[in-house]
Amino acid sequence: MAFMAGDFVYVAGNLATDPRMGQFPAKDGMYDEVVWLTVAVNHTDAATEYVELEARGKTKEYVKNLAAASVDPLSKGTFIVAGGSPAKAKGNKRKLKLVVFSSETSLGYDVLNWDRLRGNGQADE
Repeated sequence: MAFMAGDFVYVAGNLATDPRMGQFPAKDGMYDEVVWLTVAVNHTDAATEYVELEARGKTKEYVKNLAAASVDPLSKGTFIVAGGSPAKAKGNKRKLKLVVFSSETSLGYDVLNWDRLRGNGQADE
């Protein structure tokens, strides 16, 4: 499921790959780290969409810690909810510069039934 709010986009789905980390030379002679994630967003009325997420700064550290956790690490297949600003991507994929990230929902569900929630605003009791 994908939601847009101005120039901010939220996506929810399962990670299609394990988080990937990379380093690039920075202007100050040090290295800049980045974490990439690919999330599979399932649409009821369209094909699965793959969205690239790019994490830097504090969000990158948070994602790295989740991926390195000894219990229930962030990996391929993990359900996530993320939000960020659209960025340039190669091909037809969408890319977001990650700002908001969670592998849990506020209700503790592993997977929400987004179509049901969108249809009538009510969740199963």
